[in-house]
This record gives sequence, structure tokens and C-alpha cells, in this order.
Amino acid sequence: MTMSVVNAAAQPLTPWKNGGGSTRQVAIDPPEATVATGFRWRVSIARVGVDGPFSLFPGIDRSLWLLSGTGMELDVDGEIVRLDRRLQRFDFAGETAIAARLIDGPTEDLNVMVARGMAWSATIVDVRAGEPRELGLADGDHVVLAIDGQVRVGEHELSPGDALRVRTAHGEAIGVHPATAATLLVASFSCSS
Repeated sequence: MTMSVVNAAAQPLTPWKNGGGSTRQVAIDPPEATVATGFRWRVSIARVGVDGPFSLFPGIDRSLWLLSGTGMELDVDGEIVRLDRRLQRFDFAGETAIAARLIDGPTEDLNVMVARGMAWSATIVDVRAGEPRELGLADGDHVVLAIDGQVRVGEHELSPGDALRVRTAHGEAIGVHPATAATLLVASFSCSS
């Protein structure tokens, strides 16, 4: 098992060309990839400041969670999807035309994007202060993101926004020791060939 921390301060922040928000890239694979050159998977956090369309990502499966703010209404091919509960999830194909309308002010959302056909999963895990547990990780690449709280994952201390990249080859478990109540995203991707 290999692990490396990606502190929140080291995650690149990119303002959107339309000026309506920004995206903080938590992790991408391969590590030298960009949105323009293509990627196998990407985890990011977007700050949305104004109404507008989502960028299109043909061939990419997307998963979005509301992190903060009162939420947004998404026009998905004429059907309205309302995201107004913290950590509410919405999955969709990256080529789907979606227009977002903010309900009452800016929001922040978590995005997991994966090349279609790649095996993956993403879940939210809540842990209670002082109650250690183990996360079982299958073979592959994983991102453990601290959404809130203070937690030690393996030997690494994570604060809100910090992430841990993990690669496993033999289906291993990693210890989680929360100093406070914490919420984690655990995203897992199949091993690259």
C-alpha cells in the first residue's frame, strides 16, 4: 500500500472562464493530466456563484454532492432536479446538458468524474470522535477526502479539505482514528493497466 497526502493548500484552484465560480482540484489520474488533455478520474470541489450551464464532459460519468449553501435546481433535459440537502448526491453522464439555478446564493459541491467503463465507487463515511474503525479497500486507487472534522487516516492527519491518495494491490484495510466527528468521501477506482 502506498499513501500520500494532498493538503488543501496544495490543491490547485482554477477560476472559471465565465467568472461564475472556481474549481479546486483535489486529485486527478494520471497525476500530470488536465481537464483539457483528458483523465481517468478526477475529484474536485466547485464553488458556484451564479446560475449557468454545466461544462460538458463526453464519455465521463459524474457524481455530484452538495457540500454547503442552500443548493441549486438543475434543469436536466427539461426535468428539474433539486439539490437542497447537505451531501445529497446526483449522478449523471458528462455529456448531458444541465443548467443550474442557485436557490439562494452561492453553493459548494463535490465532484467525482470517471472515464466511462472504468470500475469505481464513491461513498460518504461518517465517523464519531474517539471511535476508530477500518476502511476495507479493494485493489486500485483511492481518494479519502476529509470533508469536515479532524481525523487520522493510516499515519496521516487530515483537516477539512485535505485528501489522502492511496494505492492498494492486495485488498487492504486502512485505520481511521477521528479526533472529532468527521465526514469523509471515500472514492475508489480500478487499478490502471
